[in-house]
Amino acid sequence: MRKRSVQVGQVYQSVSPGNHRSWRVRETLMLLGLPHARVVSTEDEGDTKTLSCLVLADPSHYRLVTAPTPPADVAAA
Repeated sequence: MRKRSVQVGQVYQSVSPGNHRSWRVRETLMLLGLPHARVVSTEDEGDTKTLSCLVLADPSHYRLVTAPTPPADVAAA
């Protein structure tokens, strides 16, 4: 099974029954030697939390809703 990496800009949604809130990854960091992500609610920018990247990438807890869009390098001719 291929592991997904958590990246800034990705949006994840909780799969818990009755709780389908979406969270956007604001930054990634290392805490106690483990990768974590600081996420912000897509509904309320003031609601933030820090999650282990292992939990965030686990489909039994969260599902990836959108990936970040890469910046446009070149304008269309």
